[in-house]
Amino acid sequence: MGASVGIGGLIIGISMLVVFSMAYASISTQIDSGLDRLDDASDPVPTFSIDDATLWEGAVVDLTIAQAGADYNNGTLSASGGFEGTYTVDVTGAIISVVITSHGNYSSSPLITITCGTTCSSAAGGSVTATLGNVIHANFTNTGVVTVDHESMWVFTDGSNPITFDTIYTSSISSSKWYTGETVYLNWVDATSIGESRISLTAGSTTVAHQLA
Repeated sequence: MGASVGIGGLIIGISMLVVFSMAYASISTQIDSGLDRLDDASDPVPTFSIDDATLWEGAVVDLTIAQAGADYNNGTLSASGGFEGTYTVDVTGAIISVVITSHGNYSSSPLITITCGTTCSSAAGGSVTATLGNVIHANFTNTGVVTVDHESMWVFTDGSNPITFDTIYTSSISSSKWYTGETVYLNWVDATSIGESRISLTAGSTTVAHQLA
């Protein structure tokens, strides 16, 4: 009788140890999960502002060399209304490349003036034509304490057409990060997909929108 009681007590004791072990494991898991959630909650999230955003629907977005001409020197391109550009020539003085430096904004394609200077008065025959499209000018300021990678930032227009920031922005300081307190200027050229009403920027869990002027 005494042996049976002893064995029964041992079985009950072992069972209680198993129950205690399972309860301890469950509590430990819940504590670890809670600590993880607290750690996540303590991590700051990106905060930023869109200071201004303007859409130019008649900007010069591309140039075509209609006639290369001859006897030009490297010079500048311009048009009334804000467009500016540069061009380069080959050894014959023919225009071989053009670059836009300021887009301007027009209701129809402007007349592009080629300025060569006094040293190429015999230059003739050159002409450059403009293609109009969309350009967004916007300034964004990192107002928080989080440094954000450009490749982790997404830009939307009218809630669609998502594109990563690093594919449409070139840093003037050759940086791939958006530092706290830094304001970045976006000059986004896209002839087809830019929406007309608003621009949105998403970084991490934060999204900010701004009406396009």
